[in-house]
Amino acid sequence: MARSRRGTLKRRPTKQGTSYGVSFTYRGEEFYVHFGGAWEGWDEERAAEEQRFLMEKVSRGEWTPALARSAARSAQAIVPTFQVEASQWLHRRKLITGDPEGRSKTIRDLEWRLSVVMDKFGSESIDHVDFALADELVVELCEERAAIERAVAEGLPLMRTVHAPRTGRRYQARRRAVSNGSIREALDVAERVLRDARKRGALTGEVTALKSAAPKSDRPHRSFLEAEQVAAVIHAADLIEAEHRGLTWETVALIRGSNRPAVGLARELGVSDTLIRKVRRRELWNGEPERRNRNDVPRRVIVETLILGGLRVSELCGLDGPHLDLPAGRVRVPRSATKSDAGERIVPIMPALQSRLTAHREQYPTGHGEPAFPTRNGTRQNPDNIRSRILAPIRARANERLESEGRLGIAHMTPHILRRTFASILAVCDVPPRRATHGPHRPDAHARRLPTGAGHGQGLGRVARANARVHAGPGPRRLQRRGVRLGDPPGRARNRARKRVATSIEGAGAAERADGTPGFRNESGTGR
Repeated sequence: MARSRRGTLKRRPTKQGTSYGVSFTYRGEEFYVHFGGAWEGWDEERAAEEQRFLMEKVSRGEWTPALARSAARSAQAIVPTFQVEASQWLHRRKLITGDPEGRSKTIRDLEWRLSVVMDKFGSESIDHVDFALADELVVELCEERAAIERAVAEGLPLMRTVHAPRTGRRYQARRRAVSNGSIREALDVAERVLRDARKRGALTGEVTALKSAAPKSDRPHRSFLEAEQVAAVIHAADLIEAEHRGLTWETVALIRGSNRPAVGLARELGVSDTLIRKVRRRELWNGEPERRNRNDVPRRVIVETLILGGLRVSELCGLDGPHLDLPAGRVRVPRSATKSDAGERIVPIMPALQSRLTAHREQYPTGHGEPAFPTRNGTRQNPDNIRSRILAPIRARANERLESEGRLGIAHMTPHILRRTFASILAVCDVPPRRATHGPHRPDAHARRLPTGAGHGQGLGRVARANARVHAGPGPRRLQRRGVRLGDPPGRARNRARKRVATSIEGAGAAERADGTPGFRNESGTGR
């Protein structure tokens, strides 16, 4: 049996410390492999362990000189694979956008789009990625989508394991099919990678139009809420808040000052009789308020901020306490909370929203660096929480009320639908699109076609007039005369609209005032 190689451990003193490496003979030639220096965490024990590992590879014939490896790679990588080219392209995008760690939404979206095509395109050289390969990918994705939908119809949905990087938790979730629009977006990114490779000389010839292989996607339905739906949503938020609201100092004073039995009082307040007894014995709420229960979180103020402020859900989650300048009546959206430089702006607050935010500040005092809309634990809300735990229950409760009144329910409600509702409110209040889009408080560059409900204008040039018109109960005479409907297009079609919506606004406000829950007016009777 041949004697195993050992090599010679070399130590070289430098200004930064000792540098370690190993020298040995391989096929009649002397080689030296550098390990690292003491400033990089290397010491005698680690260098000796690396020496034994390297010599074992040399003895087994698994080690090759660096020059030979680089020559073999250069011979094989004349035309890079799509995976290599896409990785280099994405790395350059991260550096150009100033996000080397890939935390921005744009970079994460590009990574997801590339992951859709990577299983099919990754191992192929970039000159072999053509229309035929893209067509095969489209067929496979459509077959996978049909299988997922068929499993859901049979009551046995296909599952996948999801790893949450924020919490480290693994859980099972339903497999989601790739829509036609997502297929087109993924092929578009793949085409961008190939165009970039051609510009840099890595690809010769014309770039194939991969997007032409994508199936036609349905036109998105950009909806918004009608006046009666807005009233139902706000009413539902009030009801859910009341159901989950814990004790307050007012209720504690009522409990301690009442002589009623604990069981009857607990039934009336919606708490346990044990809690009533502990409060009376001053075991709880003795000097400091107790911790809120898990469902006692603000709901109505979040909904009203989305509807009357027009913020994106990510912007709302990114607001800190000082960003709400309530005395000045404005909200400052910082760059860290929005997706682009154009989104950094100052949004005027309607008086109705200002009073609601003031009450919220009293209940949830926040300081510098603390979220303006915290969770129960004081941490920052995230868009998924708002969609699933706040808006989804509110939509379900609002639909119950709308159905009982014989009105049309809310088919879909997302934070962005509430943002489009804000744009429609501006339109029905006759705020000019140019004034709303390019107001004096830093415009939102993405506002387009505001009167149709698809725009996202933020600068309120006529905040007071808009607030008075929307929240004054019956509405102005001009709206009653025109019969303007939320989201109607401008021009003659809008002028010919019927008076049905003006009547519905009046009815919704009256219904809210009748059941004791403020709808379009606050408790003081002024416009909310």
